[in-house]
Amino acid sequence: MKISLRVDELDRLICTVEDGAAPVTVTASDPDAAAHLVAAIDEAAATGAGECFWEEGGGEYRWMLRREGDRLRLVVLWCSGTLTGWDTVLWRECDFEAFRQQVKAEAARLQPVG
Repeated sequence: MKISLRVDELDRLICTVEDGAAPVTVTASDPDAAAHLVAAIDEAAATGAGECFWEEGGGEYRWMLRREGDRLRLVVLWCSGTLTGWDTVLWRECDFEAFRQQVKAEAARLQPVG
């Protein structure tokens, strides 16, 4: 699975997940949302589970991470309101450490230099 993070011209965080299937894009109106994802990954490393929320103009994304040994179960849900509930955007399993290193490297790359 390949994860990429970038900030667009409107200061929104754009995350793209590619793994052979159609790419999935998850966005946040807060460019610092990458730090929340890193914290959720660190929590999953320490306790086996972590989660964070990325707010967006029309709703919010919920990242849920469950670690079992060296495997990670990653679920991203979208909710545009209490009446609509949560829709699954992404459901994948992958190597935990590879995912962790990739997200941390991408988040560090977003940080301003100097």
